[in-house]
Amino acid sequence: MLENLIQSRAMTIEEVFTGRRYQLDTYQRDFTWSRTDVGRLVADLRKKFVSNWQLEHDREHVARYQSYFLGPYVYHEEAPVTYLVDGQQRITTLHLMLIYLRELLRAQELDGEADRLAGLIQTRRFGQAVHTLDIPERQQFLNEVFKDNGDAYSLPQNATGALRRLWDASRVFQEEFPEDLRGDALPYFVDWLLDGVCMVGIRAATSEQGWEIYESMNDRGVRLGPIDLLKSFLLSQIDNDPGGADVIWRRMVSELAGVDVNAPSDFLKTYLIGRFANVGASEETDELSPDVERINGPFHAWVKENAQNMGLCRSSDYRKLIDDLADNARRYCTLAAVVSGYDSELSSIYFNSYNGMSIQAAPILAAVEQRDDSAVFKEKAKLVASYLDLVFARRLVNDLPCSGVHLDREAVRLVGLLRGGVSVSRLREILAREVSALDYDFTGMDAYGLRSNNSRQVRYVLARLTGFVETACERGDDMRSYLDSRRSFEIEHVWANHFDRYQPETGTRAEFDSYRNRLGALLLLRKSDNASYQDLPYEEKVEYYQRQNHLAGALHSNHRERNSSFNKFAKAQKLDRLLRPFPKFDKKAIRARQDLYQRLCEIIWDPSAAFGSLVRPVQRQDRSRTRTRARYDVAVTDLIAKGALPARARLVGRRRGEEFRAEVLHDGRIRVGSGETFGSLSAAGEFVLQTKSCPGWNFWRTRIGDLEVPLVEVRREALEKGLV
Repeated sequence: MLENLIQSRAMTIEEVFTGRRYQLDTYQRDFTWSRTDVGRLVADLRKKFVSNWQLEHDREHVARYQSYFLGPYVYHEEAPVTYLVDGQQRITTLHLMLIYLRELLRAQELDGEADRLAGLIQTRRFGQAVHTLDIPERQQFLNEVFKDNGDAYSLPQNATGALRRLWDASRVFQEEFPEDLRGDALPYFVDWLLDGVCMVGIRAATSEQGWEIYESMNDRGVRLGPIDLLKSFLLSQIDNDPGGADVIWRRMVSELAGVDVNAPSDFLKTYLIGRFANVGASEETDELSPDVERINGPFHAWVKENAQNMGLCRSSDYRKLIDDLADNARRYCTLAAVVSGYDSELSSIYFNSYNGMSIQAAPILAAVEQRDDSAVFKEKAKLVASYLDLVFARRLVNDLPCSGVHLDREAVRLVGLLRGGVSVSRLREILAREVSALDYDFTGMDAYGLRSNNSRQVRYVLARLTGFVETACERGDDMRSYLDSRRSFEIEHVWANHFDRYQPETGTRAEFDSYRNRLGALLLLRKSDNASYQDLPYEEKVEYYQRQNHLAGALHSNHRERNSSFNKFAKAQKLDRLLRPFPKFDKKAIRARQDLYQRLCEIIWDPSAAFGSLVRPVQRQDRSRTRTRARYDVAVTDLIAKGALPARARLVGRRRGEEFRAEVLHDGRIRVGSGETFGSLSAAGEFVLQTKSCPGWNFWRTRIGDLEVPLVEVRREALEKGLV
């Protein structure tokens, strides 16, 4: 009888993936997680890890880091296969993460560490390597997706929904994996992930018992979540007509769920943040305030604990809250519908969601007044979303942090400025003031371009530029297609990847790569067209460009002929000098196109057009004193300020006999030899090495007296002396 008992035990992630060959039982659903789900798991792991990690730690310190419980999973075994009964969403995502981390370790030439992961990612079966998650339709995808040519992987036309979602999940790692985890912290993070993160494995004795567990966990009974628990609490406090409040609540949740399955929960979190949360956060951290963090978890518990602060004292207060929730839920439905289906009237809402912002509705709801009709609400939503989109675009081209976390932090900061409701005119004034306070604009994008981890963001900028010109020239708004996750459009390099063709002009491979990847040397073209001629010389490709969008077609000398709408647009926007053809596409042409793209950015994201004449020119500040720190207690600028590192310090890095040079600018950014600037040592190292990962503090060295010293040693010595 004992063998029929359910057994469970805590297992580290390394144990979960060691010596296993997982498959799915017939009743198990396939992969269903969205980009948001994957991003949330990555963010949770990062947050727990960085609360422990310091660059000065030895690897042995990781054994003392706080552990993280990732939840249970259920399985049964029929040798040699382990069948996943429940929990495969997390295990699939972890499997993708392990594959991605292996590629990062290889990029840092940590081959022994990469081999450790290889044994978890794959197992041997009859002499053949088989992925630990042995699901046939995933095999080719998993073999190719994170390799150096992973961007070339194309989903089959008949790809299942599960495979498409798996591909979307992989893009989260390629495009949104935290920069701090890709740098010096990488081997520490891998150690902690394998040994400090755990799950509880629940082993069923048989397939039938596995089905019973699966059914009881997913189908039987009602498991109350935060929405149900919040409803129960609020209704229990209403003395008169709780049934009427219940009807309002049910209708509200039903309408929200009709837009998106996650909309009810997302709305309640957003509403609580926008109306009640303490949104203050220290300027020395990129984390959200404690209230916001708690509301993003079990928000029902936060409401119970903060009922008095929310003004919930009498029965009538609770009923009034439910009525206000219902009113704002209808507004939220409008925003959620835009996110799931592009609407040109509120396009910035769609753009911000595409760029990873999850709390943009909070400042919008904070700005809303009860008397606002639909038109006023939409105008306020448009203004707030346009401001956040502008901040994202400017931060992006200046190599400042612009992940979903940083965007959400900016959105939450706005809540404190707008809460209680403001008129449209007052909202414009506030946002105009905020734009004027920014210390960055588009003038710093002269060398901005495609890098190892920003293809999604570059695609976004190209889509906005392309879409703006097309719409202005009366060709219609095709933005949704440009940003489609299935990639019906792709980034096209005007220079084919043939260094030999451009060696006389560029001299070195590094300079060739620098110019080839600059924004001015890129276009957005249909995938089918791009694939057919991307390898051709420019003189041949430009004939095909003429039949594409206006930004591509303008490169051809005949594009202005009988093209009145295009000519009218160029004249109206004063772009005649910049929007011109190039018979030869050399470095000078790339610089000219970079100027064109910068000017288009200034037109598209013109704050005066959105917020009025109150917007003043950017007031440049010393970023070394105003920057927001990620968590780390020491930055390059701190070393300069304390004399541990000379101002404008010259840096050198070496790998495989090749030498790379850079310098530290006054605001702490790193400028490499080809002119590109970066916000971190690791990002600069990734660029010069043309790789996905670089331990920046260990890679870059500087001269101190007669010695060439790694920056990590400069930092360590400054800490030991108490300078920083």
